[in-house]
Amino acid sequence: MTEVTKKFSMSTRREFIRQTVSATGVTAVAGNASAGISNNSRRWAREADVLVVGSGAAALSAAIAVVQAGGRVIVVEGAPTIGGTTAKSAGAYWIPNNQFMRAAGTTDPKMDAIRYMVRDGFPARYREDLPNLGIEANEFALIEAYYDNSAKVIESLEAAGAIRSVTAAVYDYFDHTDLNKAPRGRALVPLKPDGTWGRGSELVHQLKEWLADKPVKFLLKHRVTGIERNAKGEVIGLAASDPKGDTVLLRANKAVMFGTGGYSQNQQLLRCFQPGPIHGACSVPAAQGDFVKIGIEVGAMLGNMANAWRSQVILEQALQSPSVPMTLEIPPGDSMILVNKYGRRVVDEKRNYNVRGRAHFVFDETENEYPNDLLFMIYDQRTAELFAGDMLLPEPGTSADFVITAPTIATLGQAIQQRLDTLAARIGARTLDANFLTGLQQQISQFNRDAKAGKDSQFKRGLYPYDGDWHKNVDSVERTDTRWPHNPGPNFTMYPLSDNGPYHAIIVGAGMLDTNGGPIINARAQVLDTHGQPIPGLYGAGNCVASPVGQGYWGAGSTLGPALTFGTLAGRNAAAESLKQDL
Repeated sequence: MTEVTKKFSMSTRREFIRQTVSATGVTAVAGNASAGISNNSRRWAREADVLVVGSGAAALSAAIAVVQAGGRVIVVEGAPTIGGTTAKSAGAYWIPNNQFMRAAGTTDPKMDAIRYMVRDGFPARYREDLPNLGIEANEFALIEAYYDNSAKVIESLEAAGAIRSVTAAVYDYFDHTDLNKAPRGRALVPLKPDGTWGRGSELVHQLKEWLADKPVKFLLKHRVTGIERNAKGEVIGLAASDPKGDTVLLRANKAVMFGTGGYSQNQQLLRCFQPGPIHGACSVPAAQGDFVKIGIEVGAMLGNMANAWRSQVILEQALQSPSVPMTLEIPPGDSMILVNKYGRRVVDEKRNYNVRGRAHFVFDETENEYPNDLLFMIYDQRTAELFAGDMLLPEPGTSADFVITAPTIATLGQAIQQRLDTLAARIGARTLDANFLTGLQQQISQFNRDAKAGKDSQFKRGLYPYDGDWHKNVDSVERTDTRWPHNPGPNFTMYPLSDNGPYHAIIVGAGMLDTNGGPIINARAQVLDTHGQPIPGLYGAGNCVASPVGQGYWGAGSTLGPALTFGTLAGRNAAAESLKQDL
């Protein structure tokens, strides 16, 4: 983050907290916050041992853990359906030292895995010569707890019949570091009854199916608005808005657990905390960051707020709805490049979406702008046909409004500017640099030379296993029914762009799967206050809390792995809490 962005963000963060405190009547943000302190006039509409807020992987795994401990659960969900963003996800969960790795004889020693996780999640602070590898004690404890518990949690869910898994056998996202001693095999996916891989919707289905005949009540269209506490400051319930808009109070005899997702659909919070413009996310519209505001009210310490599970979005899809159907996981095709307003490549197009999404936040201190705010995916007719239907490219014989087409590179630049002009009322005036065409032509010439040589001299595209694995084996659907030649290698991610048109472009902006910052938890999934102490009876997991992954993305499933693990720990520990007094 640049100093300009940092100072602006600090100012807006303070203003956000000031407005929130003022609006809610809270007199302090620290641990002595007065919101929701018990009184004699309360009337509880429902009660359970544990209230679980949200209905994605973190929340449902917590509910399962409570039931397994003999407790009663109410799952409170603001949306009309169950599953949250988990249901829209690819469904993978990243689990070190999992049972499939062990069965295959793949070793994944604890400290090796932890070094990898810390280095990827906290690259600026990683130090082999310092305690906790240079990070805070609680941050290290979370990662250690993740290694110690994640495989056991998955095995326990498997043993209970709550999920069925299979290994995805894909490379980790930071695959080429010497610190990663087991770069392939940690990602698991749900196994469908027909033996095929499932996605997030299948994971939700399996978890929900296990809960179907258990002592669990689902309250849909109930958006939680506050936390209720007794005179000791213990969390004893929730206030929620029901489908009619009336406030109802829900009693938690033991504890409350939040698994509500991030704030990626809340423009105010995005402007306050993110390092640059965010154009859309594949999270559900309910990802409003409710636990950020509610956490502030009860004195929770916030963490990781500037980070997210990053990706890229097609701008014109995001303008239709900021909750996009899916993000641009891997830009499809080999005769394809991503360029900025100057016509220059700025990133390895085949690296993982989390690090690739960060390319949009480069700041030009001279021009006082984000030159990569919008990027342009340029590709030829060969890629359009050979990779038709791959990711967000139109299916064969179809078209998409967000695809810009022109007969030559020169006219393509003109067409891109015309499209930007038509969008100006919604995104502001955007102008390609006067030398965009020259820069693009030079860039294509350089890319084509590199493609013929099989070596990317700019960004090492295709050099490391992840690039080729995801391009050729995971997300690619290279067709066999076209007239176009296939890539003979040796670099399967690069092929020269054609000398002849037509050419195509898609406008791409910074996006995300969801944010992953919020109240900080400890290794027991307890929410911590500003003094580092647990708030009695309050737990959290998933994207609504400060993620133990930090700014990293260890591999496919780094979102759902921690959600399932800490969701389960939250449920177990919440169920073990003592009964709380009402007053």
